[in-house]
Amino acid sequence: MKRRNWIWFIASALLAVLAGVLAIYFIGGQGGEEAPAEVAKQAVVVARAPIAINDIVRVDYVMLEERDLDEIPSGAFVAVTDLTEEDAIALRDIGQGEILVMEDFYFPDDEGLGIPDDKVRVALPAQDILSKWGAILPGDHVDVLITMDVILEKPMYPWDLRTVEELALYGVERDQSFDYVSVLTLQNLEVVQIIDEPAPEGQDPDQPVVRNQALILQMDPQDAVVLRYLLDVVGGVTLAKRGAENEALFNVQPVNINYLMLRYGVILPQPLE
Repeated sequence: MKRRNWIWFIASALLAVLAGVLAIYFIGGQGGEEAPAEVAKQAVVVARAPIAINDIVRVDYVMLEERDLDEIPSGAFVAVTDLTEEDAIALRDIGQGEILVMEDFYFPDDEGLGIPDDKVRVALPAQDILSKWGAILPGDHVDVLITMDVILEKPMYPWDLRTVEELALYGVERDQSFDYVSVLTLQNLEVVQIIDEPAPEGQDPDQPVVRNQALILQMDPQDAVVLRYLLDVVGGVTLAKRGAENEALFNVQPVNINYLMLRYGVILPQPLE
């Protein structure tokens, strides 16, 4: 065989071997490629619809949904009943689709349980600004402020007491007009729960009705009677929120117009001549 033919033969053989190696490499590479690993998932409780602060979680508020493990925060609920059967109360506004976690909910005591023998629980309508706007939460401690109108006149003794009809009959007149006095009354009351007025039957979910709220306060029985009197006679009360560790009882003087004038040195202007 001529020299040139040998060269062509060897070159052809080398090309054939190279083609085989490349074919094996590509075929082996495709066959050995690992399938993408499946992302681990876990069923967790999420908000089916927005949940407002202080709302008690109902069955139709939540649902189970699978989420990637790496996006599930610590303390996430994995069972709907952990919320709905314990009357969990939201401590903040929660958006639709959010994963529900322990730190965002408060669990009140079962009815009739967890109340000390020397305490009672009373409902106070949430009518002051701190209560209505969500600045007071379960676990907070509050003081009660009131402003009442009194009569500044001579001391009244038991034998001076008269009914409203007798006052009108005898034409009794006050020495002075009404004066208003502001007082810090009940102190360091614990807020154990915030409850909502029940939703009216047949309510359209697309047109929710604003419901009233009330604070459940834990206090001494005598303080409960005082609070009842204040609500019946004075009417509106204002709450002052105190620090979580503050258990001091403040010695605060009542305030009226005389107190303000003396403390701040108010001098009445001279009348015009």
